[in-house]
Amino acid sequence: MSENKGLYIHIPFCVRKCPYCDFYSISDLSLKKDFIAALASEIQLRSDLRNRFDTIYFGGGTPSLIDPDDIEKILDLINKFFTITSDPEITIEINPGTVDQEYFSNIKSIGINRINLGIQSFQENKLKFLKRIHTAEKAEKTIDRAIKAAFKNIGLDLIYGLPGENMQTWIEDINAALDFFPSHLSCYMLTYEPGTKMYNDRKKGVITPLNEDVTADLFMATSRYLTESHGFSHYEISNFASSKTRKAIHTTKSIHNQKYWSGVPYLGLGPSAHSFDTKTRSWNLKDVKKYIEQLKIGKLPVLGKEILNCQQTTVEMVMLGLRTSHGVNFKKFKDLTGENFISYFKSITGDLELKAMGIMDKEHFHLTLKGMLFLDSITALFAGKIFKGEF
Repeated sequence: MSENKGLYIHIPFCVRKCPYCDFYSISDLSLKKDFIAALASEIQLRSDLRNRFDTIYFGGGTPSLIDPDDIEKILDLINKFFTITSDPEITIEINPGTVDQEYFSNIKSIGINRINLGIQSFQENKLKFLKRIHTAEKAEKTIDRAIKAAFKNIGLDLIYGLPGENMQTWIEDINAALDFFPSHLSCYMLTYEPGTKMYNDRKKGVITPLNEDVTADLFMATSRYLTESHGFSHYEISNFASSKTRKAIHTTKSIHNQKYWSGVPYLGLGPSAHSFDTKTRSWNLKDVKKYIEQLKIGKLPVLGKEILNCQQTTVEMVMLGLRTSHGVNFKKFKDLTGENFISYFKSITGDLELKAMGIMDKEHFHLTLKGMLFLDSITALFAGKIFKGEF
């Protein structure tokens, strides 16, 4: 049987939209009931008992705005209409300020075993700039509640690189997170995504981004501080897994997210969710009301799909591989293209090695920390070569 798939459920509700976020969400919570009914219909329509799924991920939006009873109903339907392994990783994203102690106890009792908390910062001025709905105190209380509910696999999201950020303020945030002994840290550099309020503010000159050299220093310092001083593994450009967790019984890396970076098939449910089966990518309607309307008449809410050719698949394999500490696997590249990675990209990899941006071993080529700073431009070099080829 092929490698286990991942199942993603997009919960499209937020108390309010963060100005930096480009994920699809709405603040009209009156649609929650109809959305849950529509999601139940999509689960049944997409039933897959032939393949095995070993991860379930509730993302958003703010999944913690959904009542535990409704999450339990969704999980029951998933177990009925999909083949789920006996010990799946089941993750839910939670925003501080949306849950109490009872919430954590309830979701743990229904099988959620991994928590991802959108902390972003423990500093009030940064939280206000990011327009988060919680305070630093609420962030700390939320983590305490997750620990009290006996969750062992707890991930924290942090954002750095805000205007005016410096090494001291960023390390203070990291240290505040480390005080809770998280099993996982996601450290995201602030980006200005087209279509977001923060992007528009930047274009208008309302916001002056942090100097690129400073952000580069912060990125390098983050990796070294967490790996060399605190025992974390820097396994993906923004993600760190700890080896010093509270009696963790399995890897603290996000098993689900690793599927995206490894080209493993996944199925997405909910508005705007994407699916991938190694050959075809499809995506759902980016509109809750239309999503609900389509499913009321028994129609899948698919907005579009594309069949990837060998060149597109190869570019994605290289692009995603370079994001990780493992890099690109030579055997996978050979199986897909029939080409030898080392000889095919000799000029590119040789130059990167000379510049201390890449490392070649027996089975992989991966970027160094310095190389990861130039991920986009390096990926473009590989993509240019691939699209000129004849796979």
